[in-house]
Amino acid sequence: MEYYQGLINSLARGQVAPVYLFYGEEEYLKEKAVAKFKEHLLPQAADFNLDVLDGEETELTTVVSLAENLPFMAERRLVIVKNAPWFKGKAKGSADQSSGEDKSAGKEGPLLNYLNQPAPTTCLIFVTGDSVDRRKKLFKAVESAGKAIDFKALKANEMAAWVTNQVKARGKKIDAMAVRALVEANGKLGLLNLANEVEKLITYVGEAKDISLTDVQQVGVTNLEQNIFTVVDEAVSGNTAQAITGIKELLALKEQPVKILAMLARQFRLAIQVEALVRTGCPEREVAGKLGLHDFVVRKALAQARKSSTAKLEWALERLAAMDAEIKKGQQDFLPAIANTLIRLSQK
Repeated sequence: MEYYQGLINSLARGQVAPVYLFYGEEEYLKEKAVAKFKEHLLPQAADFNLDVLDGEETELTTVVSLAENLPFMAERRLVIVKNAPWFKGKAKGSADQSSGEDKSAGKEGPLLNYLNQPAPTTCLIFVTGDSVDRRKKLFKAVESAGKAIDFKALKANEMAAWVTNQVKARGKKIDAMAVRALVEANGKLGLLNLANEVEKLITYVGEAKDISLTDVQQVGVTNLEQNIFTVVDEAVSGNTAQAITGIKELLALKEQPVKILAMLARQFRLAIQVEALVRTGCPEREVAGKLGLHDFVVRKALAQARKSSTAKLEWALERLAAMDAEIKKGQQDFLPAIANTLIRLSQK
């Protein structure tokens, strides 16, 4: 979250670049950053000095024209372009990528020219959720004239700190175990989802000053993945009855057997992959990056692998694949089949 705090600190010091590109997957922080710029740059006369555009429906010539306008009774103008499509790279394997760059350069020409000498009285912000191609001339031009900021998904500890601070700002305290449960269940969906869950918790506890793990369990949305984590945890710990209860709860929530099997297989596969990487010398802190996962997902998978053995995990994975085929052929019913598998796993 350092990238966001650094941006806000610079804004508070009055250090405003003429152009920004906000990209990456953390949408909540992007929205907050844009709101902070509006608040700081346009305390008055906002209606006259603010333009908000949709990049999918706007020509770059229009963007440049608005950026070149002078502010009215204020020091700066603010031009915000959402869904900016001009920074995306070509798909891998697409024919003649260099030619594609040359063709797009014609359309991007007005903006490239503007960025050579941007208006000092305008702050131009491009916002995109798409991945960007840092090799493109337009991206490099924005970096040269201003700042391109990657709004990366936060790590689990950063999300936990964020939740704690949000609750504190509302005059309440939240238990560390409650924070962990909230982040594990909802963190993969980003801060916007966590913000909604925090708001629900605040409303739920009412006048109470403390938020407990029980409160989170009562109010929070426990997603399929978190339930699968729990089932596998119980299974590798030898708590077969609890694991089967977890499966029944998923069925009660109308989750489809084929989806449950797929998620169980994914979790066992992750545990095997994580354990193999660590066993071959990969530092634990680098495993998440190699597999493209959140830190807490890797920690959970590694803990599950260490409670079991590679042989047991591989057996479970093979059995789930066989069960999937048997169920689809009508040779077995899901619940007795998965219960039998969990029992046999505990005996391995």
